[in-house]
Amino acid sequence: KKMDDFWKPSQKVLGDMKFLQSLREYDKDNVSPPIIKKIRNTYIPNPEFVPEKIRQASNAAEGLCKWVRAIEAYDRVAKVVAPKKAALAIAESKFAEAQKSLNAKRAMLKEVQDKLQKFER
Repeated sequence: KKMDDFWKPSQKVLGDMKFLQSLREYDKDNVSPPIIKKIRNTYIPNPEFVPEKIRQASNAAEGLCKWVRAIEAYDRVAKVVAPKKAALAIAESKFAEAQKSLNAKRAMLKEVQDKLQKFER
């Protein structure tokens, strides 16, 4: 089985002083589908790609493994939550319109009740 050797490019990336900052600022809401597909098909099902096993090789690699798994989980959950957030926004907008209309009708009712009270005196 062919094994990819990522050690040389990894050393360059890990040596970058802004690498950790770039992980913190990573746009997790816009991970491209091909990247997520690669993570889900290649890394997540791999029994060797678990933090406990990777820790044996490197603490830094363990952290990256956790980060990759977290990005994948976030993406999976975000795709479920996003349509619900959109539906909630629509429902809240409709509710606000209905509340506004109700308040207007209540004001009209109060006017009518006030006029009716004047006639009853």
